[in-house]
Amino acid sequence: MWTQAAPNSWFIVLSLTLTGCATIYNPATQRQETVLDSSVETALGTLARAQMGLSSLRIGPVEQADLSRVQSIGQRLAQVSDRQDVTYRFGVIQEKTPNAFTLPGGTIYVHTGILSRATEDELAGVIAHEIGHVAARHVAKHLQADLGFAVALGLAQAAGVGPESARVADSLYGLFSNGFSRQDELEADRLGIRYMKRAGYDPHGLVSFFKKLQAEEPESALEHALVWQSTHPLTSERIARAQEEIDTLEGQTFCPTCGQVYGPKARFCQRDGTPLKAKRKVME
Repeated sequence: MWTQAAPNSWFIVLSLTLTGCATIYNPATQRQETVLDSSVETALGTLARAQMGLSSLRIGPVEQADLSRVQSIGQRLAQVSDRQDVTYRFGVIQEKTPNAFTLPGGTIYVHTGILSRATEDELAGVIAHEIGHVAARHVAKHLQADLGFAVALGLAQAAGVGPESARVADSLYGLFSNGFSRQDELEADRLGIRYMKRAGYDPHGLVSFFKKLQAEEPESALEHALVWQSTHPLTSERIARAQEEIDTLEGQTFCPTCGQVYGPKARFCQRDGTPLKAKRKVME
């Protein structure tokens, strides 16, 4: 049903929208996108942490060595992310399930259940995947769609943590319960592989970790039969797509000065003329 709002209401919504979002070119997704301003996204992340009881980067009896391991790998990967307008933070939660998640504004938590299963490169793959979600702004886009621009901006600009701000946490709980979309998960995998290569990790680590998860929870014949109506990719599909991305990157070149990636036929950086290097040399 269409109803007319009072002029003042429209003015407030328009003002919030104009001051709290922008249309940008996102190098991670290579698309023009209308997104929440990074400061707004960070404010929503602060609200979410408060509402979800994540007052620290170490939740539960987490060993300092485990936190340091995650933060060392995380910061190394964050330095090569396509997104550098947020401050990346990495925390650990004492929880046996093999899971990790990201909050608005670049805060990423890893469960100890992953640390007990993963090698160095495998852990890098998990964290790089989450950084991929940050770079592609998947969580912020979910909040935009679920809450709307005006509500999200209003919550971010409100002082303190009140009943209304719980809507941010509720929205994120829904996202974590239902999972990202098929497209978002595959995009985060692709970006994660790119960041692993840039940071000097073996991107096959992401593939081998997927295979560990697949061995723990084998896919049923019914899941394969109904994959066409699934909103999320099967682990086997993620393995295949990840391997394809790795194979593609093996033939690419990159600029050692700015990090821009080019095809195998390129020889010099279009920005500054620097001679390109083979992407495989990132692994040396």
